[in-house]
Amino acid sequence: MPDPSALLAVARLLLSAEPESPASDARLRRAVSTAYYALFHKVLRSGAECFMGAGKQQTAGYGLLYRSFNHGRMKSVCGSLSVQTLGKTLRQQLGRTAVSQDMRDFAGAFVTLQDARHVADYDLAADFNLLASTGLVETAGFAIAAFDRTLPEEKADVLALMLANSRG
Repeated sequence: MPDPSALLAVARLLLSAEPESPASDARLRRAVSTAYYALFHKVLRSGAECFMGAGKQQTAGYGLLYRSFNHGRMKSVCGSLSVQTLGKTLRQQLGRTAVSQDMRDFAGAFVTLQDARHVADYDLAADFNLLASTGLVETAGFAIAAFDRTLPEEKADVLALMLANSRG
């Protein structure tokens, strides 16, 4: 399974070009896409470990949970969490009126990075530059750290919400 730290390191490496040959558009795009996947796999790993337990990577259940996360559902949940006060349905589902600042920071960054990954992978007309790409890669690192700082109970509730196909 992909290691989120290793993916983030690869994204940073892609940005570090030799002074005489600046990073190509392909490297910048790949760095942005890889940064998103570092965050994405951080969430998948955390979810599988939360519900199956650490050290269970070889079990069928771990693999099933790991592969059950959906990009679209994750983005939708994150978009709903990155606000000061949760909407009525989320308040009922999560039993709280708001999530922590760390969870909001993670959620906002997740949406930003997923959108950037789509542009990097599919928008041929998009122009990437080193400064913006570096900012996005650092955003992934910031989001991973914010996610790590989130209290385990809140993280588990959000991970369950990402996996659930709830009717409200």
